Amino acid sequence: MHKEEEDGKVVTHMSREEVRSGASPHIVRYVLAISLILVVIAFAAVLATGFFDTSRTGADESHMANAAEANGSQ
Repeated sequence: MHKEEEDGKVVTHMSREEVRSGASPHIVRYVLAISLILVVIAFAAVLATGFFDTSRTGADESHMANAAEANGSQ
């Protein structure tokens, strides 16, 4: 930080780090990258366990209009 006189006024000049009160360590990009990797791994685990498999839930049968439609004849 240094002071100068410009146009009859004292002006203070500060560096970028002095203004921001410290350095930027770029840790945010590491946190985001690690979080993204963990989300992808978690989603892959959910898919691998068959969480989205509707054949076990009976959801298709509950939406049939009647028993004939459930058997495949119309």
